[in-house]
Amino acid sequence: MRLLLIVLARGGSKGIPNKNLQTVGGIPLVGRAVRAASRAGGLLTHKCRVICSTDSPAIAEAARDWGAEVPFLRPAELATDSAASVDVVLHALDALAEPWDAVVLVQPTSPLVVAGDIVGAVQLHEKTGAPVVSVCENEHPVEWSYRLAADGSLIAAVPGDCPQRRQDCRPSYRLNGAVYVAPPDILRAYRDFVVEGTRGFVMPAERSIDIDSPADLLTAGALGGNRSASPMIVGNRPVGPGHPCLIIAEAGVNHNGDLELARRLVDAAAEAGADAVKFQTWITEKLCLPGAEKADYQKINAPGPDDQFTMLKRLELPYAWHAELKARTESRGLAFLSTPDEIQSARFLCELGVPALKIGSAELSNLPYLRQLAGLGKPLIVSTGMGSLAEVARAVAAVRQVCEVPLALLHCVSAYPAPEEEMNLRCIGTLARTFDVPVGLSDHTRGWTAAILGVAAGASILEKHFTLDRTMPGPDHAASADPAELADLVRAVRKAEAMLGSGDKQAAACEENTRRAVRRTLLYARSLRAGDRVGEEDFEALRCGLPGLPPQAAIRLSGRTLRTSVRQGAAVAESDFA
Repeated sequence: MRLLLIVLARGGSKGIPNKNLQTVGGIPLVGRAVRAASRAGGLLTHKCRVICSTDSPAIAEAARDWGAEVPFLRPAELATDSAASVDVVLHALDALAEPWDAVVLVQPTSPLVVAGDIVGAVQLHEKTGAPVVSVCENEHPVEWSYRLAADGSLIAAVPGDCPQRRQDCRPSYRLNGAVYVAPPDILRAYRDFVVEGTRGFVMPAERSIDIDSPADLLTAGALGGNRSASPMIVGNRPVGPGHPCLIIAEAGVNHNGDLELARRLVDAAAEAGADAVKFQTWITEKLCLPGAEKADYQKINAPGPDDQFTMLKRLELPYAWHAELKARTESRGLAFLSTPDEIQSARFLCELGVPALKIGSAELSNLPYLRQLAGLGKPLIVSTGMGSLAEVARAVAAVRQVCEVPLALLHCVSAYPAPEEEMNLRCIGTLARTFDVPVGLSDHTRGWTAAILGVAAGASILEKHFTLDRTMPGPDHAASADPAELADLVRAVRKAEAMLGSGDKQAAACEENTRRAVRRTLLYARSLRAGDRVGEEDFEALRCGLPGLPPQAAIRLSGRTLRTSVRQGAAVAESDFA
């Protein structure tokens, strides 16, 4: 079956300027539609093509960013308020001039649609052969609807008795405008998706919001927030929201090609209290061409006339050292990790038994490599430095299309050191909301302020370069923490986690004494006899250290009758009242 998935996104909008470029969860509406369509195409076994039909170059650029083809810009006459969607679809069919078994229309104005909704609608079409449109149950039963007569009186929309309880009403459905599926010949014959025999694919109401106003955008943003990300396991440790931050001491290339120095780095990480040590593993010939120019920070921190190839060759961590370093690391209670920079080294690390593979920011756009790594079945921790949200989405999609391996993302600014004012730590929340995976921070700033703020922003993983001596020659030493700074960072992170707490608002144990001293107790303002009716003026609330009722009890006790006499200054008790 050949499916053409079309996202319709014109540039004009009366209600919201540039509506299809407005964002929900950090993703433009057109991007969310393209993303859902692309995911659906990956889940279906059919030949699928995802295109965007738009008249706007800006929307076309955004659609391409999120993975759609934009083979043409639609003509102006098909970009007006009055242009029918079916005419736009027929224009696309004519422009492409390819045979398709069905057209799948995905609307950007329904930003909470997920791939499963599209797949479900396609499968219903396959089962029945009929056109399919997505529907959702009416928020209010049709029996509760009324119209106004000319004189303003109410007339029931459904004649007869109107049930007062929702469960007594018949279910009714409305088109939610999210997904349409139809064969091209039906569209050409009837110029409509809804014809006799069209089937309804039921979507949940909470995913059926349609964007017509700024308030709809706010609602979609609230409903489209991240779900609870499933933790991944690194070694024996769960990593994700609700678990302590995994602190990775990034030894990287700071061993300078010296095994003894690598051993000392492992020991320093353990003494600092880190959870894992990470190195980097590559074969230079499979990573870099001779003569490749070094980055500016490499020229400054690793001076010399040599090119990047020569520098990398000097900094290789030989395969023969890995088993010893892994054993040393694990004997100190830490997990041993490494970043493979080519597939042979990735396979080697998997055979060695590393608990996860850390992927550097340089590979974020290397989708074939990410697909290879996903196929190895190990949990992946992917840095996102130098990337846009759309590039991260394509990387995540590349992994997910191969295998549902546990996945975490690291926000990263790939400068060494990274300027504090460019850290943009709110991206941690953006990545978490968008991808529903554990998110962390790969921190290249000096000091540990960014690390603590990252933990406060929700980082589940913290990666920090460290060295035994920042004055050593090498590309990463200058931007690394020394052992004392790494130990300070670990202590600060654990203190920050303790201070952040669970988020459940309740009185702390340390507040109990203060609570008894300063909270007021409800007392009688004057002596009263049994049978007296009590008013609010008969109560007062004072600090007294006595157990009793809180001041708000005066509201509900006012007007009640005493069953016993009471004296002024006594604590009010429930048992005093008839």
